[in-house]
Amino acid sequence: MKKRIGIYHYQYYRGACKLCYRHFIQEMVESYEKCHEVAEEIYGKENCEFLHYTDFGQYDSENTDRPSFRRIMEAIEKKELDVVMCYGLNNITINEELLIKFYKYVRSQGMEFLTADHGRDAMKYIDIYIEKNNL
Repeated sequence: MKKRIGIYHYQYYRGACKLCYRHFIQEMVESYEKCHEVAEEIYGKENCEFLHYTDFGQYDSENTDRPSFRRIMEAIEKKELDVVMCYGLNNITINEELLIKFYKYVRSQGMEFLTADHGRDAMKYIDIYIEKNNL
């Protein structure tokens, strides 16, 4: 059975020149490719189905009030995903409280949480952080 992997990516874009726009798009593509590579290493290439949730624009990284973030939250709530993944934790938010709340919600739904940088170890590191800080 295939793992339905929701990859969330947030890319702040200030609306600069065409060259900068291409750079931002290239960075997003590379981030997704890395996420695919890590997930396929863990679950096997034939066992992955990817769903992409991307917010590209001038959204505040302090909160999670973004259109695609709301969509991935709905997918989590409806149990449409098995795994939630992002390139790095700051793609979710730079607000520690919101990040921990999001992570706890994902885990409470029985889903794994991966990052491209740390794979499954991301859960271990976040769990240690939560325990150490009594969060």
